[in-house]
Amino acid sequence: MYPEEAQSVAKAVPKRQKEFAAGRKAARCAMRAIGWQDMPVPCNADRSPAWPEGLVGSISHSRQACVAIVGRKAHVKSVGIDIEDHFPIEPELWHTICTPQELETVNQLDRADRGQWVTRLFSAKEAFYKWQYPLTGRFLEFQDVAITMENSCTSFEARCLFSNPMHTGFKRAWGRYVIEQALVISVVV
Repeated sequence: MYPEEAQSVAKAVPKRQKEFAAGRKAARCAMRAIGWQDMPVPCNADRSPAWPEGLVGSISHSRQACVAIVGRKAHVKSVGIDIEDHFPIEPELWHTICTPQELETVNQLDRADRGQWVTRLFSAKEAFYKWQYPLTGRFLEFQDVAITMENSCTSFEARCLFSNPMHTGFKRAWGRYVIEQALVISVVV
């Protein structure tokens, strides 16, 4: 880590420091992939990544992996990425993650698929949150976002359910997810 990055997690437990370092390493790999030089990615006051001028990006960790995505501000307004272990989320948590309409969809699925479907919804909501936050500065709850995805498709639509005239351009986005090696990765660009 660069010194300004290490400062961001100086008081964190060693596990968090390792996750943070892995995220910054992934961010630099993503920067190099678009022809950007290695630079520090410290934290803003709200703990979000402070991307170098001219870049937008997003970082995510699971228990077994770390991912990052970056883009040039000249090409994209924002990006969001999330990675989760593709394990079923327990039914007791579904109502905190899912809107009532999403719960209806989940309950129509085969019982064996429901928990993993909620994991995909969770991941899509996290990617959307990370996409919209740099643009709006708004913290969202899971109930503030509705995800629509087809069972046979790997794309999704995310919609903000709150009403705010200042952020109408950021109420809806489309994303994709992939399931690979027991992980689900969701992206919104």
